[in-house]
Amino acid sequence: METIECWARLKTSANVPLRRGGWYRVISHTTLEAVVQIEGGTPVGVPRPYLDIRTQRPAEWTVLRNPAVAARTPFAFRRGYLVCPGCSERVPLPQSHVQEQLCPRCNHIFPIGWAERYLE
Repeated sequence: METIECWARLKTSANVPLRRGGWYRVISHTTLEAVVQIEGGTPVGVPRPYLDIRTQRPAEWTVLRNPAVAARTPFAFRRGYLVCPGCSERVPLPQSHVQEQLCPRCNHIFPIGWAERYLE
């Protein structure tokens, strides 16, 4: 049986250990649950209805506008941030509506998905 690589991210706010906007490799999935690999390689089961599952990892930064954040979150991230499609690093929203962003962690440049309305 051939295994198709899949990627998943949250499609709704949920009390699960996934960071909003980040894409995670799907290890396995059923109609009820998906097991995704979080940082450090730890597998985590997440109810399938909470996830957007795709066969290709997207190549655009995810834009989170006005996210609900913890009190300890740095001010620069409170109005929103971008999530790298390559490594899930977060960076504050750019001051202007630029088309691409360099990731300071993985050092790749990706287009920004401004048109997507993630978790809005």
